[in-house]
Amino acid sequence: MTFDPEAEDYNASIKAAQEAADSANRAVQKQEADKTTAVEEALAKDKKTAQEAEDRVANSEFRTGRFIGKITGTVTTILVSFAIVAGGVYGAHLATNLNLYRSWPYRLLYAIYGFIFFPIVLLYVLGYRWWWNGKQPEYYALLPMIPYFINNPLLARLFSWLSYKPDDAIASFQEWKKD
Repeated sequence: MTFDPEAEDYNASIKAAQEAADSANRAVQKQEADKTTAVEEALAKDKKTAQEAEDRVANSEFRTGRFIGKITGTVTTILVSFAIVAGGVYGAHLATNLNLYRSWPYRLLYAIYGFIFFPIVLLYVLGYRWWWNGKQPEYYALLPMIPYFINNPLLARLFSWLSYKPDDAIASFQEWKKD
């Protein structure tokens, strides 16, 4: 093997020229790809803007079907929300009225339990106890927490839903609990 510096320089210059040409081709291809991407993005943006304009025009027109659908959806949402809250209050009512022989912290916990798990409480009290076993539930107050009859008219108006007058059945359960 011989070493020829001129041949080495010639090969190096050819290699450098080839690399420069490749680099220039890559730069041109990248510029063309960027232009294509920019054009595609502009077209997508124009299409999106046109679609939004069409939607605004369509929404500005009155359509009876859309109007009735929105009213029906709103009314349904309100009625379902009211039914859930009313069912929760009724479940709390039934749970606390069943456990009047307990002290007030337990009745409060039963009220919370009855509100949260009202479907289970309703099935148990109305389905199993009343319909199946024939034990009709006793109703003392909406949420009986105060075991006293309120004589003051103003206080009775404010707290009658929380107060109840204990009867013999509750007293017998309370005596049983003490033993």
